[in-house]
Amino acid sequence: MKVLCIGKTKKHLSYSEKTTFFFFILLVIVIISVDSCTERENFTLGQDFVESQTNMKILDTFKIDLSTVLYDSLATSGTGVVYVGEYKDADFGTIKSKSYFELGFPTYDVIEDLAVFDSAAFILGYSGYNYGDTTALMSISIHQLTERITLNKSGYLYNNSTVKFSPGVLGTKLFYPEPNSADTVVSVPVNEFGRKLFGLFKDKDESVSTSDYFLDYLKGFAITSDAGENSTIIGFLADENHIILKIYYHIDKDVPETKVIAIKFGNSNVQFNNIQYDLTNTLLKNLKATNNIISSSQTGNKAFLQGLIGLMPKIQFPTLKDLLMENHWKILRAELILEPVKTSYDIIKLPKELYLYDTDKHNKINNSLNDASGAQIVASLYLDELFKEDTRYTFDITSFIISEFSDSYFDYEHGILVGLKGSEIVSTFGRMIIEGKRPAVKLRLYYLTY
Repeated sequence: MKVLCIGKTKKHLSYSEKTTFFFFILLVIVIISVDSCTERENFTLGQDFVESQTNMKILDTFKIDLSTVLYDSLATSGTGVVYVGEYKDADFGTIKSKSYFELGFPTYDVIEDLAVFDSAAFILGYSGYNYGDTTALMSISIHQLTERITLNKSGYLYNNSTVKFSPGVLGTKLFYPEPNSADTVVSVPVNEFGRKLFGLFKDKDESVSTSDYFLDYLKGFAITSDAGENSTIIGFLADENHIILKIYYHIDKDVPETKVIAIKFGNSNVQFNNIQYDLTNTLLKNLKATNNIISSSQTGNKAFLQGLIGLMPKIQFPTLKDLLMENHWKILRAELILEPVKTSYDIIKLPKELYLYDTDKHNKINNSLNDASGAQIVASLYLDELFKEDTRYTFDITSFIISEFSDSYFDYEHGILVGLKGSEIVSTFGRMIIEGKRPAVKLRLYYLTY
């Protein structure tokens, strides 16, 4: 929910003051309506009569337990994007990505005896997404797989899946990335590989005669980056218009006739990204796949979110059950307010939106949290560009809190995960560091007592 900027002068009400004023007016309207339209003894709120001592209260001093959960298996197949590169992040450690894909079976004209090979290259089209520093030189390489890409029983491949490939390099490209250039592509020369493949096409070799033979011969490819030599992770679109192997040749006549064999990107379902990370020199160094949750008290009072690594903040409310001690109350609204660590987004931008997910004592990602209408609960980024002090995300979690109290019992183990949109968790490196102390994460309740 996007909210108004908090002013710094006496001319402007703060966010809290505005919200309090709004609910005060709302309460006055409710009471006036009741007095004018209904006899007082017939108006009920919940199970009890509204008495003259009805008050609206605002409470935001609940204790919040904040932690970070690591999910080591995120399905990255079929996301439509190839990620390759390496980035060293002071907060998230070293992150590396390589990608696997296969080509489709090409259709092409019969190659004449006078045809002469010229060159070959993989053409990769930018997705427009990058993570890191694009001003530095980048190096990427293409390898040939030694086994077919096979989905697991659930029909996916994950950020920790691997497929064997030849250590030999088909081609390497050293370049300055330009991911935001609309029509820019990267061309990786693979001349020797292309020459051999051209010869098979020209000779009508059995290995390239049908789709099955072709995919058995060219099992697929891996795009990698040289370790320690890159400062960014670049995204390329994974479809038949943006990943193409082109073999250029000409017909040796008095006037040469140039031609090209275009072998396009293949099955999108088997393309996936392998993500490696090293948290050794970070606050998250004790977070492991086998010990996948760590309290913010051990990470500098911060919680960490990052998509493809699989990091998600977890929030629990240990003192919310104290509300059950009051006999006559009704929740009007519940807000969850998160603020990023102030210096954490100077280089890498914050996500435009954050989403909430249901979790339990086993830290499973269950369903998304929805509001009373069934829509997924989402908070838009409010960026305080002027004062740099009030950047935040504000979630309306009224339906969640009311549901938790519906049976007069509050389950502490029933927590909330903070994450990206479902598709973005497995297809971007979106990141955020949540401030857990200065100021703390807030649960703000607006409720009536009577």
